[in-house]
Order: sequence, then C-alpha cells, then structure tokens
Amino acid sequence: MASRSGNLNETMQTWIREHACRPSDALSRLCEKTLLLENGEMLTSPEQLQLLGFLAKSIDAKHAIEVGVFTGASAIAIGMALPTDGVLIACDLTDEYLPLATQAWDDAGLRSVIQPRIGPALETLQALVDNGKQHSFDFMYIDADKINSKNYYELGVQLVRPGGIIAIDNMFYGGQVADPTSTEPNAIAMRALADFLLADTRIDYALIPIGDGLSLSRPI
Repeated sequence: MASRSGNLNETMQTWIREHACRPSDALSRLCEKTLLLENGEMLTSPEQLQLLGFLAKSIDAKHAIEVGVFTGASAIAIGMALPTDGVLIACDLTDEYLPLATQAWDDAGLRSVIQPRIGPALETLQALVDNGKQHSFDFMYIDADKINSKNYYELGVQLVRPGGIIAIDNMFYGGQVADPTSTEPNAIAMRALADFLLADTRIDYALIPIGDGLSLSRPI
C-alpha cells in the first residue's frame, strides 16, 4: 500500500507504458508522427489514451464529444471504444492538423464514427444544447484552451447524461496549480477549476495523477 502518489522515474514510466498500453497500429503510427512535430509534447500520454478508451468502453458509450483534437490521437482512443454506429463529435478551433488526423482516422477505420467540427468549441457545444441534445452524450473529453475549460465543462454537464463521464486533461498544469505564487493565467484557471469541481455537488468526482492530471466527473 502507499499513502501518496509517488514521483515516477523514467525507468518506471517506461515500464508503465510497456505494461499499461495496448495501442492499435493506427494509433501507434499517428503518435510516432505527432512526436516529430515541433509541438509534439501536446500529445496525450499513452497510458492516458489507454484510460480514455477503457472508460468510454466501461460505460458502453455510444455518443461522445471531444474538445481539442490536435492530431487526432485521443479521438482514435475514444472512437475505437464506441460501437460501429457510434458518433464522436471532435471539436477544434483550427483545421491545421486535420489532414493528419483524418488520414489516421481512415487508417483506424473510424471516419464514419468521428465527425470533426471546426470553429470555437463553445459555439459548437452551445448549438448542441440549443438543438435539444441535453443529456444525450455518454462521454466527453476536454483538452483545449485552459481558460475556457470551466465553460466547456458547464456545457458538458448539460450534454452528458447522468452516469456518463466528463474527463478534463492538464489539471496539474505542469505542477503550477500547486504553486500559489504562480500567476500564469492557465495555471490560475486550472487551479480554480480544480477547486470548483471538488465542490460541485452535481457530480461524483475523482482526480487521477496520470499524465498532467486527469479529472473525472460523473453527472448524478
């Protein structure tokens, strides 16, 4: 037993990835390509990708939302957990990486499942609410601009059904959330979000020390 989440050295990180991850060939190829990009460090960690797929499958998710697509790796992880007639609405502000993403989705056999939505995600999510889609989604993953994470979450509470899951990445923001002297705007936003989620009685809640911190909210 352990009373705290320990700091893992590189050897242990490697061991975890070798024993915790089952990426598809398509996902592995996409991750390799993504890591060659200048901002490849934005890629969701392999063990977190594994967890996202596991969570979506564990609740028999059929309809999902992703906010923040990047090169499409997390969309593959979630999309492969959905049934063949499932839908993943993948929201991103820009189509800069969409060609790479769609090629990978084709490679994974997910083009009929993943539906990209390019533009401000707040507008996309609000449109879903306005069109009567409240509580019609099973799973939501938020990994976009940190300043708006709480706004995405609030719309997610309206869109995700009771018993579904809302997952939010970068809850630790590189450890800066625990530094009260940090005035970095994203760190301030994520620190405030962590306090808000902990106190939100509309959900069951857990904060997982995986990747850069992953919060899990289950609407009640």
